[in-house]
Amino acid sequence: MAEIEYINIGYTRKTHGLKGELKAVIEERFLEDFMKNERIFLEIKTIMVPYFIVEVRGGGELIIALEDIKSKESAETLQARQIYLRKKDLVPDSKRLMPIEEEETLEYAYMAGYTITDQTLGEVGPIDEVLEMPQQEMAFLKYKGKDVLIPLNAQLIVSVDKTAKTVLMDLPEGLLDM
Repeated sequence: MAEIEYINIGYTRKTHGLKGELKAVIEERFLEDFMKNERIFLEIKTIMVPYFIVEVRGGGELIIALEDIKSKESAETLQARQIYLRKKDLVPDSKRLMPIEEEETLEYAYMAGYTITDQTLGEVGPIDEVLEMPQQEMAFLKYKGKDVLIPLNAQLIVSVDKTAKTVLMDLPEGLLDM
């Protein structure tokens, strides 16, 4: 049996409201594919789990409701996860209404959901989102209950473990002082 090929099209962010909705970011080039599919896949403990889409609203950052996810608590287990579609579910180029443009992707976008650990301070926390700033990409996360931005660049990143979803960094002294 042939192995199913999955394509990463975006990621979930935080919960929205109390009814189990999630904020999601879908790469612009996959937006048409996302809107024309009734299900997405989220990787949970190395298994691709299908979730049926009940409702989508919003623009840019979307708010999605998934079947069987009815509470904030159940939605919290799906935060900061990569969203996938099966490759065979993508809209063929000949039938696209929106042409795929070559996108300029963020180098570190895949790190959303990874946990940052500093060589000196230890675990800092999971990355909620990777943001593009004028000078560089930044990891947005909570540290000691406060929102912080940490620069993502090769000089500060010591190593990345994609299997464990961790980023070991050597952060400048005082960066996280509040």
